[in-house]
Amino acid sequence: MGMLLIRFKPNFLGLLKSLNSINWLIVFFSLLNLSECIYEDQIGKFDWRQTYVGRIKFSQFDTVSTAKKIIVATEENVLAALNLKTGQVVWRHVFETGPSGNIQLLHLSENVVTITGSNPYLVRGWDSDTGVLLWEWSLTLQSGEAMSQWSARRDVLVHVQRAHAHSALALSQYALRSGHNSGLTSKLPAPWVNDGCILSGPYYICISGPEGSENLIALDVTSNTVQIISKPLSTFTAQPSPLMRPLSHNTVTPGVILNGKVVVLIKDNSFEVAKVQLLDRLASALVTDTATGPILVQTWTDDSKQFHLHAHSLQSGQQLEHARPPQQQQQQQQAAPQPELAAVTCARACRVLVTGADHSVHLLQLDGRVLWSREEALAAVVAVEFVDLPVSDLDAAIESEFDQKEAAKMYSSIWAAFSRRLHTQFQQLHTLLTSFDGQSQASKDSQSPLVRDYFNLHKIIVLVTKVGKIFGMDNLSGEILWSRHEPALDARHTLLFTRRSARHPPLDAYLTIVGKHVETKEGLIISINPIRGTPVGERFMKLDTQLLQVAILPNADEEKLHALVLLDSDENVQVLPGSAAPLVENLFMYVAHKDTAKVNGYALRYDGRTVTASRTWSLQLQGHRIAALRGKPRERVHSPGRVLGDRQLLYKYLNPNLVLFVTEGPDLTHKDVVVATCVDAVSGAVVTSQAQRRARATPLAVHTENFMAYLYYNDKHRRTEIATMELYSGHQRWLGAHAAFSSLSASLAPLVDRAAYILPQPASAVAGTATERSLTDKHVLLAMSTGAIIEMPWAFLRPQRPVSPTPETQEEGLIPYAPELPLPADAIINYNNTLHRIHAIYTAPSGLESTSLVLATGLDLFYTRVAPSKTFDLLKDDFDYYLITIVLVGLIVASYSTKYFASRKMLKMAWK
Repeated sequence: MGMLLIRFKPNFLGLLKSLNSINWLIVFFSLLNLSECIYEDQIGKFDWRQTYVGRIKFSQFDTVSTAKKIIVATEENVLAALNLKTGQVVWRHVFETGPSGNIQLLHLSENVVTITGSNPYLVRGWDSDTGVLLWEWSLTLQSGEAMSQWSARRDVLVHVQRAHAHSALALSQYALRSGHNSGLTSKLPAPWVNDGCILSGPYYICISGPEGSENLIALDVTSNTVQIISKPLSTFTAQPSPLMRPLSHNTVTPGVILNGKVVVLIKDNSFEVAKVQLLDRLASALVTDTATGPILVQTWTDDSKQFHLHAHSLQSGQQLEHARPPQQQQQQQQAAPQPELAAVTCARACRVLVTGADHSVHLLQLDGRVLWSREEALAAVVAVEFVDLPVSDLDAAIESEFDQKEAAKMYSSIWAAFSRRLHTQFQQLHTLLTSFDGQSQASKDSQSPLVRDYFNLHKIIVLVTKVGKIFGMDNLSGEILWSRHEPALDARHTLLFTRRSARHPPLDAYLTIVGKHVETKEGLIISINPIRGTPVGERFMKLDTQLLQVAILPNADEEKLHALVLLDSDENVQVLPGSAAPLVENLFMYVAHKDTAKVNGYALRYDGRTVTASRTWSLQLQGHRIAALRGKPRERVHSPGRVLGDRQLLYKYLNPNLVLFVTEGPDLTHKDVVVATCVDAVSGAVVTSQAQRRARATPLAVHTENFMAYLYYNDKHRRTEIATMELYSGHQRWLGAHAAFSSLSASLAPLVDRAAYILPQPASAVAGTATERSLTDKHVLLAMSTGAIIEMPWAFLRPQRPVSPTPETQEEGLIPYAPELPLPADAIINYNNTLHRIHAIYTAPSGLESTSLVLATGLDLFYTRVAPSKTFDLLKDDFDYYLITIVLVGLIVASYSTKYFASRKMLKMAWK
């Protein structure tokens, strides 16, 4: 037995050592797991991201790979692959902005080939499954890039260049993978070339000759030998000088469309008129192969905005019966105005990729069934507005009961008030009873109604895009609730005004979009109901003059509607609606000219009949142009002052008419100078200003309460910096504790604290958090070039940060000064969701004072919530309701038990 113990003892100790090592490994890897999942409990709970690619420029079906995809190249300089079944982005590459990232050609063979840039050009090959870069080579043309076009066929890349009309064509061929020039550039004399020539597949097609005897000429640019095809134009059409346009991209047979009707194809180096003509002059068409032969697919929308999709056999000319869209699908296809065929494939079933003038993308089958749709207009959002949802019918009845006007009608009769109260109580009882039966479960399965929640976190986001399409989006899920396309709206300079919220039932919400007309550049006003997207009020109103400035009246009329005040280029004033003109009282407006840096101020008065505007002041700002302009938003200020370390109170400079102008201009000594000027918009007085030498301005600035910040690029040190200012009235308030601020009576200059900090990375957008009562701390949201959104507390940007801390500054809680701002990883509110090309950040308050709603727009949309002062008014997600209930019940039972036993004890003591 002893020998047995001695033999097994070393193995037992080794086993213990190995188990100890395994325990340490488990602890180590568990720590790594915790460090990687800091935000795991919050990911996707309060935020969402939507990825877009932009308007499609080139597209091809990838049917060779195992996972079927659609390879697209867009006008936003994006190369991406879309899933054929769902339309989701499989992989995406975002190139440079501007001409350097412009995609000139997309070719799909074994790999995806793209040409980007503008002399020099970059020719790159990508793996179609993963999007990995396989090879790359550059090409620089000596003769410039005038009238350059590209064509690819097999493994040959052809560059076609024309200097001017009736001149020679320069053709160059390169090996697609290596870039090797197979020969010198050949110049072909081509006097028949003109500005109307087009490139359809490998053929360069022109109409040339004197009027009445024109010829249709085509040249194969990929052939090693010169092969010119020519035929009299009268063979195809009797109309002289017809309009010629090519077939859509990805047509298997090159050709052109003459006069919007006749389809001329090129087969075996000869012209051939198709047996099928287009059914509409604006139809988009292409030729594709099927198992039964080639077909011509065409699509268009008629005058009644009905969508049409037809296919004809080129061999027989007969229409394919299954290609007619069903009647019930026509209404659904109205979302694609002016459709264009991007690509068609007919493997098992013919699938058609259609793009619309509203930048929408739809994948259809020939029977008209929609497989999926994408709204690529959301890649270019120019204006955003958060709109509150209406209350439920029951809450609206309760609120109307306590409304002053309704109460006056209701309490005129005691019996009417009593019956109204009984009706309200009956509605509440009915709602309570229906919540216990199966009707509540049925309501959960259906779509949740658009009503306001208790904390007002559920809102509708109204987005206006660059193409003129307006969306209504659910902020909790990112679902598109409604959309409208307004092709006449020039949305580059658009303003949104919520003239009536949904808090006044039974009156509907009222939102007005003010912009310019696309053709006339005059004013255009569109009024809609933001909850349903239907037109209301002025609906579609076109003005006769250009608008200079638009303002909304702070006072509402009897219908709870805030009027709009429009100042046109002739300095005339128009009030919408006209009945609200008497409400215009002591209203001041200013007009800033961006290109000249000149600002004019106007005073508006109502003379009993009309509203007139008189120019009261004019100011020429330093610099040649205005880069950024920020007025003070309408917000509450919780604290009028700041308590210093020595217990003194420093009052904030709360001028509601203060406007920040950031201008830039050349300087003889310092090249460029950025000047920030604070102007009182009522009196025109310059409150304060500061300048940065050898700097370039950016259109990024924040202005709220008494502080402001703006960003600029420092040319001397080649870095991005942010300058901050805080304005204070002093230790005593100028107009007393209860007096309103007046710009006309203010004579003292405010105290200004200034500072500047270094940003480690360039920023593309900036915004400040907003809450209802401003009880929380102010944070600044910075969208960095790396795709991260940083939540920067204002404590890091305060200009009072001391270089050498003192007891007073420590008592006040000021952070010691450091020139470079920290960008900690835990301050990134979008964690690992990298956002591309963030253009703007929009914030809005919620019903929770601690929570601010954030929406970042750009090539991606990202929505989330931020809590600058933590969620002090909300319980944590892991709050143990069962434990607190058990403890509460136990305390109640213990208190009553103690009371009972105490009374018995007192009774026994009384009998002794």
